[in-house]
Amino acid sequence: MSCTLVIDQGTHASRALIYSARGEPVDGVEESVGLVQTGHERVEQDPRQLLDSVHGAAARLLARNPGCVRQAALATQRSTVLAWRKNDGRPLSPALSWQDRRASDDLRRFRSQEPEIRRITGLPLSPHYGAGKLRWLLRQDPGVRQALETNNLCLGPLVSYLLAHLLPGRRHLTDHSNAHRTLLFDIERLAWSEELLELFDIPPQCLPRPLPLRGEWGLLDEYDIPLKAVCGDQNAALYAQGPLPEKTAAINLGTGAFILMPCDAAGAASTPLLRGIAMSNGGACRYLVEGTVNGAGAALSWVQRQWPVDGLFGKLDDWLHDIQSPPLFINTVGGLGSPWWKTGGRPRFTGRRPIQKAARHVAVIESIVFLLQHNIERLRQLQAVARLHVSGGLSRLDGLCQRLADLSGLEVARIADPEATARGAAWLAAGCPEDWKAQQPEKIFRPRQAPGLERRYGRFTREIEGT
Repeated sequence: MSCTLVIDQGTHASRALIYSARGEPVDGVEESVGLVQTGHERVEQDPRQLLDSVHGAAARLLARNPGCVRQAALATQRSTVLAWRKNDGRPLSPALSWQDRRASDDLRRFRSQEPEIRRITGLPLSPHYGAGKLRWLLRQDPGVRQALETNNLCLGPLVSYLLAHLLPGRRHLTDHSNAHRTLLFDIERLAWSEELLELFDIPPQCLPRPLPLRGEWGLLDEYDIPLKAVCGDQNAALYAQGPLPEKTAAINLGTGAFILMPCDAAGAASTPLLRGIAMSNGGACRYLVEGTVNGAGAALSWVQRQWPVDGLFGKLDDWLHDIQSPPLFINTVGGLGSPWWKTGGRPRFTGRRPIQKAARHVAVIESIVFLLQHNIERLRQLQAVARLHVSGGLSRLDGLCQRLADLSGLEVARIADPEATARGAAWLAAGCPEDWKAQQPEKIFRPRQAPGLERRYGRFTREIEGT
C-alpha cells in the first residue's frame, strides 16, 4: 500500500493517522496532552509531554500497521514557541501556547511600527504570535540567557523542537507556514526579516532554517519513513479536500476557529484579516487570507469550568434547537481575533439574570457564529464567497452550522471526516495527487430566515465595539 502517516500535534492531543493513496482514513491513534493556565494571560504546555505523546501515538499506530506507509507529514499548532539547548535538545522553557498573551504590555512599545510589521508579515502586532513570547523568554528566563551567552540556544516554533527530535542530527528547521506565525518572517521573500529581528531584538543565529512546506525533509529517525510535508495545522486544513472549489472558504472549528481561503497576496494587502502562506514547494508559493476566532472550543471550556454540565456535547444540539432567544455572550476568551485584534475585556453575559446553564452554553455557541460572521463579511469585501466548508469538532453541532448558514446567507457543507488538518497534511505529503478522493458533504445546511438571530448579531456587534 502507498499510505501516508500524519502526525498532528494539537493543543489537547497528539494524533497519528494513516491515509490511503486516495485520502481514505485507514487507522488512527490519539494521546491526550495537558494545558496549564497559570494566570489570565499565561498558557503553557510541557514540551517533553508533547514530544512523548507524538512518539507514543506514532509508535502504537505503526506497530499495528506494519509496512504500509510510504511517506509522512507533520502538522502542528501554530504560534506556540519555546527555547531548548542546542547540544542535547533539552527544553529550557515551557512551550508558550498560541493562546499565551504574556507579552501584551511589552508589545505596546512597537505600535508605531505596526503598519510596517503588517506589510512584511501579513500579520498584525499581536502577543499571540511568536516574536513577543521569544522576546519575553530572552529577557525573563535566566536559563535562556545563559544558553545564549554560551552559544547553546535554540529558539523557535514548536514544530522546530519536534523536528530536532524526530529527524537525525538535531537539525534546527522550520517550515514557511510556522515561521510566518513568529511575526519575524517576510512572506514575500520567504526569509527571516532582518528588520524585524532587529526591531524585536531576536538573535538570528538562534532561529531555525526556514524550508518549503513540501519537500525532502529527511527520514523520521525511529521509523525510516521519509518526511515529505511539514506545516501549521490550519494551513493543512485548507487542503482537506484537495484544492478548494472556486468561491469556497474553509472553516475549521477546534479550540480556535479559523476561516481560510486562497487569495492573491497583493490583493489582500489592506484587509484586517491575515495574509499567510497556503503552500510552498521549492521556489513556488501560494497565499491565503485567514480570519481567526480565538474563543471557539476554548470558549466552551471557559463556560464549562464555571457552569459545568455532564455529557455536555450530547446535549448541545437539543439546547440549540429549543432555546431560540439566548442571552448574549461577549466572547473575548483568548482576546478578540480578526478583524479587531484587541486584547479585549473579560468574557461576560448580558441580559437579565439569572441565566440557566443551558442558555449560557447556547449563547457561547452563538457568539462563535457571530465572530465568524464578522470575518466572512471582511472576506467578502475581498472576493466572492458562495459556499462554506466546515470541519473540526464543533462542526458536529447541527445548530451551530444552521445558524452559520442563516446569518451568512451561504450554503454550509459539513465534511464527514472531522480530521481536516490530518487529511490536508496527507494530501501535501502524497504530492498533491489529482485523484485525491474528495469527500461528499455529510450534511448541507441551507440558509433560512432568522430575524431573531440577526437582531442578536446586531446587539452583539454593538457590545463588542463598545468593549
